[in-house]
Amino acid sequence: MNWMRTMAEQSLSLSKAAFEGYLTTARKTADSMHHQVSEIREQSISLASEALSNAFDFADRVVRVKEPQEILRLQSKFLSRQVQTLTDRTNELRQIIAQGANAATAAEQARSAAE
Repeated sequence: MNWMRTMAEQSLSLSKAAFEGYLTTARKTADSMHHQVSEIREQSISLASEALSNAFDFADRVVRVKEPQEILRLQSKFLSRQVQTLTDRTNELRQIIAQGANAATAAEQARSAAE
């Protein structure tokens, strides 16, 4: 009877430790995801702000145009700025997402190693 009780206690202790490890990993992953979502939100707001600023700058310049050919030059410059802004922000978002994926992978590996 003592042997069975010892085995049950050990099994319960191991299960409890595994569950606590799982909860710790889940908390770390959630914190990492929260941080990543905050960064993505900030990058998105920054992109929208910069795009709007570029658009208003373009509109302001178009209003002051004296020759029709100048509109094409301004439009080309505006589109180039918008594409560059989008490219830069997309690269930053890609890095944020990659960091989050790496953190999640590391947390999963740590959890697996703890088991």
